[in-house]
Amino acid sequence: MNWFSSPPEPKNDNGLLILIIFILFIYTANKQGWGKKYKKEKEIGKEDPLSKIIGLESVKDEIRYYMDFIKNKDKYAEWDVKLPKGILLAGPPGTGKTLLVKTLSKKLDIPLITASGSEFIEMYVGVGAKRVRELFAKAKGKKNCIIFIDEIDAVGTKRELGNNSERASTVNQLLTEMDGFEEKNNIMVFAATNLVKFLDPALTRSGRFDKKVYFDLPNNDERKQLCELYLKNIKLPRRISYTVMAERTAGLSGADIANIANQAKILAIQNNNEKNTLKEIDIQSAIDEVMIGREKRERTLSPEERKRVSYHEAGHCLMGFLLKHTEQPVKVSIIPRGEAALGYSQQKSTNKKLMTKDEVLCRISVLLGGRSAEKLIYGNVSTGASDDIEKISILITRYTNSWGMNKVIGPLNVDVMGSIGKQLTNDMSIRCKDIIKEIEIQTIKLLKKNKKYVESIAKNLLLNETINYEKIKSLIPSKFENSQEITLDVLE
Repeated sequence: MNWFSSPPEPKNDNGLLILIIFILFIYTANKQGWGKKYKKEKEIGKEDPLSKIIGLESVKDEIRYYMDFIKNKDKYAEWDVKLPKGILLAGPPGTGKTLLVKTLSKKLDIPLITASGSEFIEMYVGVGAKRVRELFAKAKGKKNCIIFIDEIDAVGTKRELGNNSERASTVNQLLTEMDGFEEKNNIMVFAATNLVKFLDPALTRSGRFDKKVYFDLPNNDERKQLCELYLKNIKLPRRISYTVMAERTAGLSGADIANIANQAKILAIQNNNEKNTLKEIDIQSAIDEVMIGREKRERTLSPEERKRVSYHEAGHCLMGFLLKHTEQPVKVSIIPRGEAALGYSQQKSTNKKLMTKDEVLCRISVLLGGRSAEKLIYGNVSTGASDDIEKISILITRYTNSWGMNKVIGPLNVDVMGSIGKQLTNDMSIRCKDIIKEIEIQTIKLLKKNKKYVESIAKNLLLNETINYEKIKSLIPSKFENSQEITLDVLE
């Protein structure tokens, strides 16, 4: 027996130990939700990049198509589908045209080259065309590229609208560059305009800016979502909800609503509000500033001028309350605002896209209400109705020339009738004058019948400077409340 033999070699358990540690690590990771976190991050990476843009659902559907086109070009090539050369984004200012293009470029990781139509126009002939060539040469030097021309109407208006050789040569160069596209260039051109009907037909024909995407102002639900977005983490006053804000901002763009939210916060800071807390006066003042203009209290009026302005605004207010086919006034003020307004009567905002004949005539009557009240009280008129007269002139011209609502003239548009239209213009002008005169007579008649209410509203305006809908209702008999059964008949 060998008492001095060596002990047996120990087994190597390093592999087993590593396996046990790995299992414990996986168990701990799952317990703490690391796997879920990774999965969530992966899902976020796949999120639709346009989903965070509020509204514009039909527009986003169109843009998604172009995104898919760029990312999966081979799929479309199998069908011999060509990448669109130009996409025209048309719609009012502040509706998100630029935002969508920037989002598209960022999410697809494609270079974006931007330019403004006004940058191409110079007094020196040839400069605009040269800048267009440089713009497209820069884009062709990249594998993929998006060109975005904002305010293309500055350069691309119909050439017969003006004899500008520099603008014409710039447009011609733009057309040449777009026609010179090759499929391998993989360049897509976006352009934005507020005045699509004035663009040169050569720009919008097939093969150029033949894809048109139309942007609308946000609807009520979209305005509510925008208010929630721009005022998140902000405490609102009891009487103001996102729904109320959406109603009060009807007709405004997304950019306007962002401006209102920012201005309300500034006012809250100036008024030393509690942190992240808005008051009703902050929100309403911000809305008034964007919709009407900033208060101009330094525009001092004499006592007699203030009194006349009070009667003028009372006339607008009462006509808005009495007439059947108008929106009721929500606020009347004699505080000067904006560029020239010495007072204003604000009616309830709506999302209506159409106006009937009765609504047009009643709107004219409300605009005439201020001037008519001055005639009733003073027997004369002042210069205070200049803005009203401008709006009346636009409405009655469209009523007769564009909307075909005049029974005598019928559905004719003199602006597109050439020499025949010119012959009719004088007759139509006389007819417009007769219609306005008839509306004015009926407006004065209504105000005279309800003169005591004109005086009551005017006195309250002199005392309080601003009165709201609840106060207006208290000054006018309940028989008129919410009925507005008085209508306006115009003989034609």
